[in-house]
Amino acid sequence: MDFDEYSTAYLLYAPAKNPQGWNLDLAAFGQALDDAFPEVRYRQEDGHSARLPLWVMTAEGEEFDRFADNESRDTIALSSTTVDEAASFILWLRDAYLPAPDLIRFTSELAYERDIDTDWRIPAGGDHERVADELKQHLQVVVGG
Repeated sequence: MDFDEYSTAYLLYAPAKNPQGWNLDLAAFGQALDDAFPEVRYRQEDGHSARLPLWVMTAEGEEFDRFADNESRDTIALSSTTVDEAASFILWLRDAYLPAPDLIRFTSELAYERDIDTDWRIPAGGDHERVADELKQHLQVVVGG
């Protein structure tokens, strides 16, 4: 499997010991997206005030969509993205939005499909390559290769 080209959905979330650790206010998060990216769409769902569907396009043309949720645990879901694409969004989240850089845990759709329930950590430091390497390592473990 070519892990550079493989696309999967990612779920990013606050640590279990601090489920509201991101202080994820959905209106403020939407505004932070507006401030950081050239094209953003989001809207509060009727009857579901704890979820914010979103779509984001970076200046480089990378697209992210899915939702942010703060009902039981601060969470952001990204639809099918490559490792490099996900790393770009995660770096912005870690370095520009979250109150502390060591608060991101993650899993992937691939892990979920294979009943692998491991809490993976995004490194608190490091550049795009370091974050992408962590995502690739996750995929390698999940695939078993």
